[in-house]
Amino acid sequence: MRTIRWVITGVAVVALGSAIASWVSPNFDDAQANSDRQTVNCLASRLTLDDKKQIAQYADANDFDSLWHVYDRIFPDCAVRGDQRERKGDLEASAWRLLSSDREFTRLREANAAHAAAGRL
Repeated sequence: MRTIRWVITGVAVVALGSAIASWVSPNFDDAQANSDRQTVNCLASRLTLDDKKQIAQYADANDFDSLWHVYDRIFPDCAVRGDQRERKGDLEASAWRLLSSDREFTRLREANAAHAAAGRL
């Protein structure tokens, strides 16, 4: 029983030491940037067609608060690291920029704008 406690303690110390070493290492910034890219790509790829349509409508109406709610719903499934919660707004803004450059999304926005213009005539 005593041996098991020592083994568990040893494993915990090694895990903690590894976590600290990777956090302090010079590759931490690279690892953080890589995990941020994964999260942004996930935010962009998890959007359904209905999500994209909603975002297009919100963007055209300059209702960015509602736009972020769509990303807020998806964010927990896409976050790779706990510290990303602190940078959630920046990551969602990056996903928005990525989506804005998507050709299919641009067509959705154009169709939405044409539909809105036709309704105003």
